[in-house]
Amino acid sequence: MNKLTDFSESDNSIEHKFMSSWNLIIKFYNGDPMREFLGEQLADLMVEFVTSMQNEGYNRCLRAGQSLHRLVLSRSREHGYLGRCYLCFSPEFDVYSINAKAKTIHGLYVTYEVDDNICEEFTQSEISLTSKIQNLLQRLSEQPIY
Repeated sequence: MNKLTDFSESDNSIEHKFMSSWNLIIKFYNGDPMREFLGEQLADLMVEFVTSMQNEGYNRCLRAGQSLHRLVLSRSREHGYLGRCYLCFSPEFDVYSINAKAKTIHGLYVTYEVDDNICEEFTQSEISLTSKIQNLLQRLSEQPIY
């Protein structure tokens, strides 16, 4: 994983922006609208997933953002700009029952894209930090900041 010393400009500022973005993502998944949409169990799994990546230090070198209910990681300086590469995590679930409160969780759909080309795409049955995802996080963290 890129260390802070690998950053070429305004190291503390970029690292601070990256770290702040992860805190905002946790607030996003803990918020009432997402908890109602995803359900408590799935929202908790997403918070645990984000926290596990933070604990590994990826919040220091990657920006976290969201698109609808998806978690999107990039090396972008600016919020809302994916740039040339990103890693997207989309929790997969089915909704059933009349009030749509009951959900069946199927897993996590993962996409790693570089220069408009999908490099990796797979679904894993658990929403957790696996060695396969860690490999993609490492690859993304080696991309230049843009």
